[in-house]
Amino acid sequence: MNSDNLQNTLYSLAQSGSLTNPAYNTLLHDYTKYHAVLFIEGGVFALILIMLSVYFWRRFKRMHRAETCNWTFEKKTYFCFGLTSTVVSLLMLLIVTANLSNILNPQEGFAQSIPDLGTPQAGTHKAVLYQAVNAWVQSGSTDIPSILQDEVRNRLSWQVPKAIICSILLAAFVAFTARLWKRLIKISQVSGTMWSMKEKVLIIIGVAAIPATLLLMIMALANTQASFAPITLTLLFS
Repeated sequence: MNSDNLQNTLYSLAQSGSLTNPAYNTLLHDYTKYHAVLFIEGGVFALILIMLSVYFWRRFKRMHRAETCNWTFEKKTYFCFGLTSTVVSLLMLLIVTANLSNILNPQEGFAQSIPDLGTPQAGTHKAVLYQAVNAWVQSGSTDIPSILQDEVRNRLSWQVPKAIICSILLAAFVAFTARLWKRLIKISQVSGTMWSMKEKVLIIIGVAAIPATLLLMIMALANTQASFAPITLTLLFS
C-alpha cells in the first residue's frame, strides 16, 4: 500500500470494501460502536421524552376541557412542558434516525468521516500519532500502537468520570426540576396569580433548570458515547 498519510490509507481501504485488515476493522468497529451507543442511549432519551410529552398534553387537554379559555398557571405549565418535550423528542428522534444509517452501513459513514481527520502540522504530537496509526493500518497488525493506547487511556481517565458525573447530575436535575414545578403548581392552586418575591425567584429557578437539564442530557449522552468508543474521538481531537 503506497498511501503516505493516514487519510489516503483509510480511503483506500474504505473504497476497497475489504474487511480483511484487522487494524482497519478495529477502527471501523470503534466508529460503528460510537454511533450505536448514540442510537441506543439517544433512543432511550427520545422514548422518555415522548412519554413525558404524552403525559403533559393529556394533562393540558384535561384542564382545557375543564376551564374552557381560562389559562391558569398550571395550564400554561403543562402547555409549555408539552411543547418543549415534543420539540426535543422530535430532534432526538432525528439524531437517532440519522445515526442508524452509520450502523447499518458503517463503511460508507466511516469513509465520509475521514476528511474530518485533517492533516496535522509536521512535528506535532498529532502528526506522530497519525504516522503511527498509518503504519499500523498499513501493516494490518492486530496490535494497537502504544502511542494510540496511551492516548485512549488518557482520554478514558477523564471521559469516563465525566460521563458518570453528568449522568448523576442529570438524574438529580430531573428530580429537582420535577419537584420544584410540582410545588409551584400547588402554590398556584392556592394563591392564584398572587406571587410573593420568594415564589417568583422559584419560578426563575424552575425556568433556568429546564435548559440546564437538557444540556446535562446532551453532555451525558456525548460523554457516554465517547467512553464506549474512544478511538474515533482520540484521532479526531487528540
